[in-house]
Amino acid sequence: MARRFMLAGAMALAMPSPFPPSTSSPGTGTVKLTLRPPDQPVFEILSFSYPLKLVVSAPHNLPHSYANSVTCVTNPLHPSSVPLLFLLTYGGGLVSGDQIHLSIFLAPITRLTIASQGSTKIFKPSLPQDGSCSAQPPLLTRQDIRVVIAARAALWLGPDPCQPFALSRYTQTQIFEVDIKGGGSLGLVDWVSEGRSARGERWEFEGWRGRNEIWDVSSSANDENGEEKRGTIKRLVLRDSLILSAPNLPSRVDSLGIFGTIILIGPLLSSLATFFSEEFKALPRIGARDWNSHNNSNPASRRVPTEVERREQWRQQRQEREKKDGVLWTAANVRGAVVVKFGAREVEGAKVWFGEMVRQEGTVEREFGSGALMSVR
Repeated sequence: MARRFMLAGAMALAMPSPFPPSTSSPGTGTVKLTLRPPDQPVFEILSFSYPLKLVVSAPHNLPHSYANSVTCVTNPLHPSSVPLLFLLTYGGGLVSGDQIHLSIFLAPITRLTIASQGSTKIFKPSLPQDGSCSAQPPLLTRQDIRVVIAARAALWLGPDPCQPFALSRYTQTQIFEVDIKGGGSLGLVDWVSEGRSARGERWEFEGWRGRNEIWDVSSSANDENGEEKRGTIKRLVLRDSLILSAPNLPSRVDSLGIFGTIILIGPLLSSLATFFSEEFKALPRIGARDWNSHNNSNPASRRVPTEVERREQWRQQRQEREKKDGVLWTAANVRGAVVVKFGAREVEGAKVWFGEMVRQEGTVEREFGSGALMSVR
């Protein structure tokens, strides 16, 4: 009888699987968003493999772009909705040695919002089973994202902050090819925290490296005679890198608990880019007199504030919160892109500041939906 069971088990192991073999590598994902006529976005490709997980949520509906024009039926001004895609990992983070490779393609006139459901945790490596301390450095955890944004397409990439645990090693590369001349737009939020502050961790990871590149990709150009010629021109617009691996890092960050970068480029986000630039110019400067500190106490002069006065009041209140939360930030225009660098003592202070800025201006929630602001709720 035992021999019969052994023979049956061997036959079961020898039977071929009825399913085709997997051709995807662990941690790979592909997203291709296209437009079904007249203006309905559809995921032509949406694939992923462990430990990467992609989840599509309810889209943000936009008003019909062809309501008042017959010609817009074949050439809509924008899609009917903006899909919300969650970029997740099993267990809420990446363990030592995990590799994520994600490719995204946005066809012309499409829009996509990418968010997360919490901070991406970079777990520390596990110790050997015998309890000994290995002299080898921990395995590198890596995430690579490559995005192609076609003409009049737009992407908002706004995940929660990355949270590297003590002793972890992590590197990420995000490369965006945008048809800027064709009206492509990109909004990117990339931030990293000090770790598990509730457990006393403060910049105790082995290393964190991040690089963002934006390339201007045009589908055609003009030759010397002014005539159009076919081809692709690829020009580097921006390369932004952050390396956190120096010795004694906690003593070098000036009490900051989070660093972040915001990159805005393209016509759809030009208003938000201008807003950040103007607010940075309005920050108080060292040695300048604070004319806004004067409080008019004359009741007879009180009246309903104008729009300019209301914005000035909001600005004063926001600047007071920035002082309270230890928020420091700057903004600069780099080859048509506005780059914002910011830091704060705690993650919550950075979220409050960033949430106030984007909600006050309004473009992100209006054009990409409330899901684009999930990281600052």
